[in-house]
Order: sequence, then structure tokens, then C-alpha cells
Amino acid sequence: MRWWSLLLATGRDGLRIQRAFAAPSVIARAVLAVLLATVLGLLLDDPVAGAMAGVGAFICGIGMLLSPLRHPVVNAIGMAAAFSVMAVLGALVQGTTWLFLLLLAVAAFATGLWRTIGVAPGIRGCLAVIGLMITADLAPDVQGGLVMAGWIAVGTGLVVVVRLFPPYGPRFAAQRRALAALYLSLAEASVAADSVALGGGAPFTAARQALDLLPQFSRPVAAPMFGLLGEAERIRRVLHTVRLTVPAAGKNQQALAAAAQVLGDISRTVASGREHRTPEEVWTSLESWETASPVRGPRDLAARLRPAEQLARRSTDDRLGDVLESHTEVPGLYTGTSSVTRTARRIRAQLHPRSPIYRHAVRLAVGVVVAEVIGRSIGGWGGLGISAHGFWVALTTMLVLFPEYGHTIARGWGRAAGAVLGGLFAWVLSLPDWSPVGLAVVSVVLAAASFVTLRTGQLMLNLWLTAWIVFLIHHVGGLPGPTAWARAADTVVGAALAVLIFLVWPTWSTRRIPGLLAEWLRVQDRLLPELLTGYADVGATDPAAVDTLRARSRQVREHLEAAVEQSHAEPAEHRGPWSRAQLDQIRTQVSVVAGCATLLGEHLPRGPQDTVPELTELVDPLHEHLSALARAAAGAETVAPGALRSVLDSLTARSGLSAETSEGSSSATTSRGVALSTATVDAVEALTVTIASRHHPRGHAAA
Repeated sequence: MRWWSLLLATGRDGLRIQRAFAAPSVIARAVLAVLLATVLGLLLDDPVAGAMAGVGAFICGIGMLLSPLRHPVVNAIGMAAAFSVMAVLGALVQGTTWLFLLLLAVAAFATGLWRTIGVAPGIRGCLAVIGLMITADLAPDVQGGLVMAGWIAVGTGLVVVVRLFPPYGPRFAAQRRALAALYLSLAEASVAADSVALGGGAPFTAARQALDLLPQFSRPVAAPMFGLLGEAERIRRVLHTVRLTVPAAGKNQQALAAAAQVLGDISRTVASGREHRTPEEVWTSLESWETASPVRGPRDLAARLRPAEQLARRSTDDRLGDVLESHTEVPGLYTGTSSVTRTARRIRAQLHPRSPIYRHAVRLAVGVVVAEVIGRSIGGWGGLGISAHGFWVALTTMLVLFPEYGHTIARGWGRAAGAVLGGLFAWVLSLPDWSPVGLAVVSVVLAAASFVTLRTGQLMLNLWLTAWIVFLIHHVGGLPGPTAWARAADTVVGAALAVLIFLVWPTWSTRRIPGLLAEWLRVQDRLLPELLTGYADVGATDPAAVDTLRARSRQVREHLEAAVEQSHAEPAEHRGPWSRAQLDQIRTQVSVVAGCATLLGEHLPRGPQDTVPELTELVDPLHEHLSALARAAAGAETVAPGALRSVLDSLTARSGLSAETSEGSSSATTSRGVALSTATVDAVEALTVTIASRHHPRGHAAA
């Protein structure tokens, strides 16, 4: 029953219609490209030219509507080139089944690996492979396939042309969107009910990856962008300090609301490229709070917001690079290796059997080939379909099969239901006797509807997509109206096959959680002792090492949180050592430990009076405990809770340290260091209790 309820819940997610749309200007450009391709076919009086150019413009237009990370023109050129090259390759292997299937497997594997860069690039890779299937399956011969590929290339070229039309928008639009989302998340977290909201690293990772894709020659011009990323990291740390050390009431709440308004204005300035100035009374409120506060957090927050606001204002200037170099110091980004080298390293890092992306790529290659063979074996559905062509089954399997169970099931339900409804609509449209102009108008309208509903969910998208492709290709080919049902049946078969392949060859997120948790604990095993060592003397901690460990910690924690979220949709709780409630508890406790690390780093000694050398006695016990906890998370051993807390109690009793000294006294900094260390130990102990409560005593080694 639990499995069935999860299946129904995931199916409902696939049928949900969202109110999410691409930018109107981007939709208008995509529709214009399809319109130009259709008009070209009418002027030439060549239905094949109009249809294939329309297909090229349509597929490439969908690629443009997906979230871009590079310049829109660069994205358009890359998508056009990939789709056109694949169409040519499909034409060349037309009629040679074994060579086509081999090439299809290689292309699908590469597409699966490309998923490393992100969801949108992975889908663009799938769209490019569709070009290979179209010409290899539909072309009558090699010469006819090359003609089709040529017109497809013309259609993709039209997409590139319309991308050159104004309006152009602000420079570095993708990077601006990522940074704006980052500052908006900080604004929301600053007024959230608790400090857990500050623990999410996804906005930081997205902004870092967007900036990472800028070519080396563009980075000096985009200096304020890199500066904003660095300032966002500092603001997050200060906000964490404020939320955990300052009572959230009265004037402090007002000041945090003022900080949220400043961060929101920064977000709007960066996103639009036009300055959104914060009212002076907001700054006055922050400055009065800064002056009245006896602790470091509020003073640091006001000091950090000013440089970020100045950098946001500089980002609206045409002279983007006119900024102090000190603001561009984002470790490993502003200077260093090129984006191409970094991308290649990220993909190479997945080339091992334990990687879920690698296993997804292999599964995708096998699944698409099997789907193509099954599609060809089905034949023409008793004369209703296109005999001996299986590309529709194969492309459905490729677009449904995702690395995660929940996404695969949801997309399978959504695409199948949308295809059936789209087939019904296409059958109705096939009843009238359309003139060439009428065919052109309806095809453009259907394409426009597909573009508008692209981000609303699989149901609406595939309704219009199926109607468009059936109406266009089947009318051009002179096939009977009932062929609409063949396309719907192919989609249902492809979606069901994708789900079946995942169930036979799964990559359960539930199984990955112990390994990811163990990996995160191994990072903390290096980070927390390094921070505690810094309390022995001023400058005892290596800032570069701490920054590197923090970045790695955030990256692993993001993968861990995503795996926990994905595991909730899986009927595989018995495959993991913890229940769903325990996984949610682990996710929260991991965020608390990360917050403690942030506070320890923010309050490192700045002068001899701030040092607490006694805390270094915790370094070795903490290292041993975290090492053992990492092994326990992976299922190699068990760890008894309470041992680390006993060491801390013994240390404080022996040395006379206390966390209950009044603020402002000579030992206030000592008490703060002890309090932070105590909070860290308590957070680690709480996580230890949850990890030790595994409901499967057998070892679950990290996959």
C-alpha cells in the first residue's frame, strides 16, 4: 500500500499544471523563428522544406527557452550546431541499422554525462540527439536525409538570427539571474522564523556555477559579479551569527527587516541592470542598530551590506570592470583555469561506476537503443503509424528517463497523459480539409502554445507538442488523420519503457544517503578541528584551507539534501538505514552543525585577548569522534553518543572555562568561544544519536 500511495502521489506531481512561464521576449523570438521557417516553406511551395525548417526552429527554440547559463546567442549557436550536426549524422547512417544504433548509444551516453552540468543542459543534449533520430528514421535515403538535414539547419539558423534582434537586456543575464536569486534567498532567510533557512547552499552553488562558465576574457569585465558572490558569502556568515547570538525581538527584528529590504533591493538591481536605491531611513535604522549593539554581529552586518550595495550599483554601469580588484577575490573563480577545463574536469569526475550520473548515462544509452528497436518492431500499428520507424518511442524514453525515481515516474505520467490528449486534439484538427496557408497558421499557433506551456508541466507541454508534431508531419506526409493515435501510443510505450528500465536498473537516492553523509562528516573532520585550532593564537588557522573545506562541505551537503528530498518519493525506505522522519532529522542536524562551523569561523580571535588556547584540547577528540561517526554513517561501525560531551565537560571542569560570563567583561570573548564550542559539541552529539538509531543493524557501505 505504501508503494501504491507513493506511485499515485508521484503521478499527481506529473499531472500538476504549474504557473511558470519563460520570458515573453524569449517566447516571442522562438515563435518568430518558427513563423519565418513556415513562411519560407510557403514561398518555396515546398512542404518538406517548410516542415523540416520548422522542426529545426521548433527544437532549437525549445532549447532557448530552457534556463541558459551562457549568453543567449552563444546558447543558440551551440544548440543550432549540435542539432544540425546530429541531423547530418542521422542522414549519413540512414539505412545502416547497426551503425545507427551504435551511434545512437554513444550519443545517448554522452547526453547522460552532460547531465553533470545541470538539468537544462542535459535536456538540450537530448534535444540534439532527436535530430539524429529524425533523419535516420524518416529520410527515404541518404540523399533525401541530407536534404532534410539542410532544411533543419536553415531552421536552427533562423533561431540564431532572431536572437540577434533587440531588445538585448542587461549583459551577463544568466549570471545576473543567479546572483539575484542568491541575494533574494538571503533576504528571505534574514527574516525567516529560524536560522535553518540560512543553511541552504543551492543558491550559492548555482551562482558559482554560472560565474564559472564565463570565459576568462570576460571575467575582468564582470568583476562586480564576482565581488557580489564573495560579499554574499560574508553576509551569510554574519547573518548566521546575528540570528544565533542576538535575540530576535523588538528593534532587532526591525533591523533584520531593514537588512532584508537592502538585500532585496540589491537583488532587483542586479537582476534588472537598473539601480533600485534603498531609502535612507532604512540605512539609518541599520546604523543605529549597529551603534547600539554590544556584539560583533550587527556591526559586521551593516559593514558588509554597504560594499554589496556599491557593487550592485557598479554592475549597472557600462564600465563593469571599473572596480577594485579586492572585491573580485572569489577563490578559484576569478583567476585560474578556463571554464572549458573546469567543465571537462567535472565530467571526468563522473567517469566511474559508483557515480549515479555515470550509471544514468549507461542506462540511458541502453534504454534508448532498446526503445528504438521496440519502436521499429511495433511497426505501423496496423496501418495507423509510420511503418518500421521507432524514433517516437525512443525519444520519449530518453526524455522521461531521469537519474531520479520521482522525476522519472512524474514525467512518465505527464508525457503519456499529455500525448493522449494531444492525439485527440490532433485527430480533431485533421478532420477539416486545410489549405496550405491554413496549415501554416495552425502549425505556428500550435508551436506557440508549446512554447508558452513549456514550463507549466509535462501534461500541458506534451498536449500541444503532440498536436503540433502530428499536425505538421502527418499532413505534410499525406498520412491519414487516425495516425495521431499512433503517436500517442508510441509515447505511452516509451514512457512505460522508461519507468520499467528504471525499476529494473535503479539508482535509488536512498542508497546514496549513507555514503554522502559519511563524505560530509569526513569534510567536517577536517574543518571543525582546523577552526578550533584557530583559537590557540591569532592567525593560527589557514584561511585558504578553511575556504576550500567550506566550499566542499556546501557541495556535499547540497547533494545530501537533494538525495534526502528525492528519497521521499521512492518506495525504497527498506533499502536505507534510516526512516523518512530520521532522514529529515539528519538533514536539519547537518544544517545546525554547518551553522556552528560558520559561527566558529566568524569569531576566530582577532587579538591576543580573544584567544582560548584551552579549546585546542578538543581537537583530537573531535577528530576521532567525527572519523568514527563517518564510518558509522557508512555502516562500518557504531558510535556511542555522549563520549564527546564527556570530554568537553571534563575540559571545562579542569580548566575552569565557563560559557556564562556576562557580556562586556574581560572574559566575554572566552565565554563566547566556550559557548560556541559547546553548541558545536551538542550539535555533533545530536547527530550522533540519530545516526546511531539506524533501524538496519547490518552495514550499509557507501555505494
